[in-house]
Amino acid sequence: RFYCCKSFTANKINTMKKLFFTIASLCMFQQMKAQDTKIIAHRGAWKEFNLPENSIASLQKAIEIKAFGSEFDVRRTLDGKLVVNHDPTHFGDTIELTNYAVLNAKKLSNGEDLPLLEDYFKKGTASDHQTLLICEIKAALLSNTTSQLTTLETLALAKKLGIEDRIIYISFDFEVLQTIRTNRPKATVLYLENNKSLEEVMAAKFNGINFNYAQFIGYPSIAANAKKQNLMLGSWTVNKDEDFNNLVAQGITFITTNFPERYLTQLDHKH
Repeated sequence: RFYCCKSFTANKINTMKKLFFTIASLCMFQQMKAQDTKIIAHRGAWKEFNLPENSIASLQKAIEIKAFGSEFDVRRTLDGKLVVNHDPTHFGDTIELTNYAVLNAKKLSNGEDLPLLEDYFKKGTASDHQTLLICEIKAALLSNTTSQLTTLETLALAKKLGIEDRIIYISFDFEVLQTIRTNRPKATVLYLENNKSLEEVMAAKFNGINFNYAQFIGYPSIAANAKKQNLMLGSWTVNKDEDFNNLVAQGITFITTNFPERYLTQLDHKH
């Protein structure tokens, strides 16, 4: 009777030990994933600090809070100026059909000029901080030729300024990224649209994918399969804690959000 009781106790202790180590391993695994997670400020750190999106002020705030990267959007005006703006219009004027001087007559809400890409690049790399520039090249509305000009001129400007190693390129336009890969074999490029197979992404020699968060949450196999192929993983635009935690658990490295300071703080608490 004593032996049976002793055996039961030993088995119970072993079970408890296994449970403890399983929980500890899971916690360590989650911590490792949190440490691997990089926060990217979506259009700069604008929302949390009441700044215009894609402004130089929002870029400088992203640098100040030490975001891993600050994302922004590049378009080309009618007279060939590269500007930073998400929408194809600026105060109702279509950017690619309007000269810069006309567009810039209408200032951002903080009084800034419509940012020229060259000024944005210079401000974003003015010191030795670690925040990368996450450069999204937008497809032109009317002409693929304009998309390609925007791409080639952006690459040329980065080379002229000597900042190529401080930029990650992203785009919804597959051909734009192909042009980057052809002209800058060492550049990091991530595809934003989930309309190509992982095999096509790898065949194009892109570094990885950067999909909307709903794709990863709805289809966890995407991340699992991409990791097997050693592809980089990013997701946008992640603004809810439950979505953020889900993506961290899946091992999504680059998380783009309108709340970079909030999630940088959360990651600090997870470490």
